[in-house]
Amino acid sequence: MIDLEKSKTCAFQANYHLIWAVKYRRKVLVGSVEFRLLEVLKMIAKRHGYRLLAARVHDGDHVHLFVSAPPSVCIPEMVRVLKCVSAQLLFEEFAQLKLWLWGGHLWSDGYAVRTAGVVTSEKIEQYINRV
Repeated sequence: MIDLEKSKTCAFQANYHLIWAVKYRRKVLVGSVEFRLLEVLKMIAKRHGYRLLAARVHDGDHVHLFVSAPPSVCIPEMVRVLKCVSAQLLFEEFAQLKLWLWGGHLWSDGYAVRTAGVVTSEKIEQYINRV
């Protein structure tokens, strides 16, 4: 059987593929900014009890994360924390970002999310519907 993570009241496997973009799709996530962003995202995830399974910047203008979090975590809140804290820290450390991104926003509004697991939806349906 697949190993499940355990919390005080449940066992779970809750993995999320999260994607969001830089405001105006500016290609600012390159070089030291990209490197620092990935470090910051790991730190934020650890601090908030998420497991960052994978993270990557694509085309310098958007980020993909694969995150595991307990089912008690609200996905919009998790995204809000990751985006807000990372933006604050990057703006503090890289002053030039404020020149490229007027208005004080690093990230565009919104995000995409997909759930993922090792068992397919079809297998779950078959298991539930078996006689």
